[in-house]
Amino acid sequence: MPLGLLLLWLFALGTRFWGLSRFPTLVFDEVYFARFGRNYLAGVPFFDAHPPLGKYLIALGIWLGGGFHPWGYRWMDALLGSLIPVAVAVLAYLLTGRSRVALLAGCFVALDGLFLVESRYALINVPLVLFGVVSQILWLWGLRYRGRGRSLWLIAAGMAFGACVAVKWSGLGFLLGVGLFWLLQRQLPLLAEGKTTYQTTYEWWQMCLLLPLVTFVVYTLLWWPHLQFHPHQSLLELHRQMFDFHRSVASTAHPYCSPWWSWPLLLRPMSYFFQKVQTLSEAVPVIGPPLPMEATRWVYAVYALFNPPLLWLSTLATLALFPLGLNSLAGRFVLLNYAANLLPWALVSRCVFIYHYLPAALYGFMALALVWEASHAWGVWARWARLAVLTGVMGGFAYWLPLYLGLPLTPQAFFTRMWLRSWI
Repeated sequence: MPLGLLLLWLFALGTRFWGLSRFPTLVFDEVYFARFGRNYLAGVPFFDAHPPLGKYLIALGIWLGGGFHPWGYRWMDALLGSLIPVAVAVLAYLLTGRSRVALLAGCFVALDGLFLVESRYALINVPLVLFGVVSQILWLWGLRYRGRGRSLWLIAAGMAFGACVAVKWSGLGFLLGVGLFWLLQRQLPLLAEGKTTYQTTYEWWQMCLLLPLVTFVVYTLLWWPHLQFHPHQSLLELHRQMFDFHRSVASTAHPYCSPWWSWPLLLRPMSYFFQKVQTLSEAVPVIGPPLPMEATRWVYAVYALFNPPLLWLSTLATLALFPLGLNSLAGRFVLLNYAANLLPWALVSRCVFIYHYLPAALYGFMALALVWEASHAWGVWARWARLAVLTGVMGGFAYWLPLYLGLPLTPQAFFTRMWLRSWI
């Protein structure tokens, strides 16, 4: 297991750092978040629609990376993003006690395209997911202890939950997931599997008082540096402005808006960067009017696109796990967290995007790993099915890799990878 985790991390690290400075321009929401990070260092006030922790981390990267340039504002996300597959593997191991399931779940995350893309730019979904997974690792780890030790681990989990919500409010989905799991465990307890030892769960005062209190306190304290640049605004006023902003965004405010139910089907990914050139020696971005497509010889494109075979298979696996999953501890945890990170979006009327599915998707990948493990009892034919799954996932990663790394493609090669009309 330790060697497997090391190799998994090195693979994730390499794919996220290779060519990290490609495109010496602000890509997608870097026009906001990278600049906000620089504003913290320069002491410039600004309005942001999200809590501040993600931009603190970008600012730290700029400061440690030697200035406001692509490497400086991107490397922190790349480092944090390389840790997500490892964290998911650890979470899966705590749930199942099986190294094979854990490493497979981590590999699925490492072979996904949208997790890779988000890790290569100065965006804030990567720290959101990392803090969310770490908080659940700490929460599960605390179940191995009794008495004061359990409360201390719960406090650590609450600190991580607070950090998660301090990146984006949608981080509350991770907290909701463990809350639903705790409630169901109290009403219909299940013993853990494999080498895990979760024979009891938290007391009501720990979950209903201690955990929310620690989460709230940490979340509030993390606003303190931001408030130093906005001395004339209260924390309550800032939250009112943020809420009003999100409420004012129309459901059709952006051409890449996509309804929540479409995310598991991968109907509407997003273009983060697109540039047409005539030669590979041209500087990118090109200054001047865009080329017509018929005069274009090469395109550079970065797409917020999950690994299609992996996502579709994980959606099927989640559906397949549902009838029996609630009768196993790992399946129960995965399904409840998948629902907690997806279904609340049905209540949101503003424009939402495919990257909002990232937290739910990682539980879909874990569901695929659980179904994979269960298939070993299905007979010889399942061996070929497992081989086909691995081939499809690795083949999909390799095939769409140019769209994840922004490598040059001919227009024909680009459109060949647009499998659905809605992807364009």
